[in-house]
Amino acid sequence: MKFLAGGLAGAPSGSVGGVTASHNRYGYYYRARVIPTKVVNEHTLTARARLVDASQHWGTLSAAEQMAWATYAESAPITDRLGSKQVLTGHAAFVQINARILVAGGTIIDAPPVSAAPPALLTMVTTFDIGAGSTTITYTTTPLAAGHCLYVQGAVLLNPGQAYFKNRLKLIHVSAAALASPYDYAAAMEARFGALVVGQRVVLMASVLDSATGLISPPYIDSGLVVTT
Repeated sequence: MKFLAGGLAGAPSGSVGGVTASHNRYGYYYRARVIPTKVVNEHTLTARARLVDASQHWGTLSAAEQMAWATYAESAPITDRLGSKQVLTGHAAFVQINARILVAGGTIIDAPPVSAAPPALLTMVTTFDIGAGSTTITYTTTPLAAGHCLYVQGAVLLNPGQAYFKNRLKLIHVSAAALASPYDYAAAMEARFGALVVGQRVVLMASVLDSATGLISPPYIDSGLVVTT
């Protein structure tokens, strides 16, 4: 859990009971004190491979190219979960952008993007019927523009009343470019979370990803309870 320290709070660190306080260059946070476990599956291995590829490629850039990424990162801060602006390092910005390009099937870029991020979806309507109905995301504008992919993250919540879900989101699908609506998400969700069950709450967060620049639009979020007809 991230938090904003007050003027008299200082810099808390260490553990009390089951809670550990710490910080990094992006701010202070609390986390559960747990013994780390290694989760290895095809999704984590594939994601890790993309990060390794991008990180290793960073070492092939010239000093001027690396400086250009540092300048780009300073001019394009990200927003964290508390709504605070955070400036990435040049290396972190390079890896973030190129990992997205790789997941979309593109080629690593050496220079930071100069174009704007793609526009967000105008509308999004989701259905959650695993019976005779449908499990689709219907969106506009459709089809997506050339080079633009549907970037879908999802979460399955066993407690329908759970309010916070962002820590449960996983990437479930990056579509081919110029995909036309609707998109059926069921197979991708079940590949990550197992079979959907009536009564579960499904959260879907869809953005538009530019496969050439790695830039991504603001997300459109929808959720609902799994039903069957």
